Amino acid sequence: MTMVSTTDDVYRSAFMRGMRPEPMITVSEWSDQHRVLSPVASGEPGPWRTARTPYLKEIMDCLSPASAVERVVLMKGSQLGGTEAGLNFIGYVIHHAPGPMMMVQPTVEMAKSYSKQRITPLIEDSPVLSEMIKPNRSRDSGNTIFTKEFVGGILRMVGANSAVGLRSMPVRYLFMDEVDAYPGDVDGEGDPVALAIQRTVTFANRKILMVSTPTLKGFSRIETAYQESDQRRYWVPCPACHGEQILEWQQLRWPEGQRDKAVYVCRHCGVEIQDHQKGWMLTHGRWQAQVTHPTTAGFHLSSLYSPLGWVSWSDIAEEHGQVYRDPSRLKVWVNTKLAETWEEEAEQVNGTGLMERRESFGLWLPSGVVIITAGIDVQDDRLEVEFVGWGRDEESWSVDYRIIHGDPSTPVLWHDLDTLLRRSFAHARQCSDLSVRAAAVDTGGHHTLRSYDFCRLRQDRRIWAIKGRGGAGVPIWPRRPSRSNKGRVPLFMVGVDSAKDAIYARLRIKAAGPGYCHFPLERDEEWFKQLTAERVTTRYHKGRPMREWIKRDSDRNEALDCRVYAMAALHGLVSMGLNLNREADRLAEVPLKEVGKEPSVQRVVDRPQRRVIRSPWM
Repeated sequence: MTMVSTTDDVYRSAFMRGMRPEPMITVSEWSDQHRVLSPVASGEPGPWRTARTPYLKEIMDCLSPASAVERVVLMKGSQLGGTEAGLNFIGYVIHHAPGPMMMVQPTVEMAKSYSKQRITPLIEDSPVLSEMIKPNRSRDSGNTIFTKEFVGGILRMVGANSAVGLRSMPVRYLFMDEVDAYPGDVDGEGDPVALAIQRTVTFANRKILMVSTPTLKGFSRIETAYQESDQRRYWVPCPACHGEQILEWQQLRWPEGQRDKAVYVCRHCGVEIQDHQKGWMLTHGRWQAQVTHPTTAGFHLSSLYSPLGWVSWSDIAEEHGQVYRDPSRLKVWVNTKLAETWEEEAEQVNGTGLMERRESFGLWLPSGVVIITAGIDVQDDRLEVEFVGWGRDEESWSVDYRIIHGDPSTPVLWHDLDTLLRRSFAHARQCSDLSVRAAAVDTGGHHTLRSYDFCRLRQDRRIWAIKGRGGAGVPIWPRRPSRSNKGRVPLFMVGVDSAKDAIYARLRIKAAGPGYCHFPLERDEEWFKQLTAERVTTRYHKGRPMREWIKRDSDRNEALDCRVYAMAALHGLVSMGLNLNREADRLAEVPLKEVGKEPSVQRVVDRPQRRVIRSPWM
């Protein structure tokens, strides 16, 4: 009898424990208890510690069921742990508050990469999660690249460029990452953010997380969402006077020419705060809302708050010193370090004004040129080619421009192009002559298959097939090429709007140096008109502002297109590991050639001008 009674007590106790509700813990508490950072995806592997990034605690806890907040907006800089906070949210849902969840990346390809590089390590390295999701090797496991099934819920990963994915199912939880990189319109069905949020309307207890680095003022989704929130800022105390303040760029100071010794100056007492004191400041900081909003919490966080060992104040100051004279790179710094939108200059670029900056390059390549790339535009009756020399901090020289007349459907014209791309350029320094390091051939318009054939056989020379892709947030050079084309050739989708933004910003630079564009004395007025033929305009699609580059129908823009493609080729080289400044340092050690000694006839650089080559059959 005693044994039966004891057994009954055990079952009864187990039954009562099963009936007891799970303890109501927050996302930050769950993370401290269960999250393990993977050595594959984190620079600091091991158990998660919210104390390492104390500013993330309130952000994560607003995503907990006990919080009345329905929507969380994080407008952030880089190296702050924002991505890990989103992953903690996902882990919390899977383990503690199951339900249908959707995770949205800018593209389907990025969603695939995120699943492999972030979600898989999250699950495999956190034991409580690996127990809940079967290995993807299991048959019918419900664990695929885009889908993770678990008891009581499912996680779907989709791209903002796929309307089918965005309307695939109703969800209680929605995590939208890097929303400023989403397309303005997806498959003609409207704004992808609005489509994704529509998936949550049937859940009264929904949670929506929007995270992004901001981009352009007036077009930034994350800035708009932040302005529609309670607009919280993180206030930290001074270690000396304990006066609270928001960390701001203008309070960084350093000795003249010594940005590596940057300190933060307290706006209250003027004391210089060292970077190692930042940890104490973050621990004793607090979020403070600027306006009242019952259901949307907005958080703004710059990289000035990045913890010790991640990004220091001197790192930010030194990077600013490298980019402040180049608007296209300064824009990235403002977006990613200050977490602020970039406001473009209203000044239009004038082709006539650029002609006044022409200069004589002489018989040799200018001494600052490090490498040469080429951009090729394909037309119905000709090919147009620009050779661009690039130097330190992407200072550029248009060393030559050619038009090859002929029929691109015949092999003769492509043979002429091949010959042209094999040419070498004599350098002002006593080094080997420079040849074209990479070239980008436009395949998006005319004679596509011929263009594919030409590029396919020249991959070893880095002659790449490219196709322009418009839209905000599209990078100049993609992470990887596509092969889903008729030519089965590696095809690189080039962000033409991003390239034009960079080019026009650099055309406004007045003094030689980072980003400055040099033009040869022989370049004609028509070329400059083509280079500046386009302008940015704003149109509204379903109520949302959309930015686009346009030109008048009567204007030609081949010179601009060639420069876009030459810049894309440079970015392709950078993606392969090219460091322009390092190569510039190496070349600077090579002495200059003696003035008056011309290069040999075989090696003479053609004087930079707009040349015309005619195919033999013409």
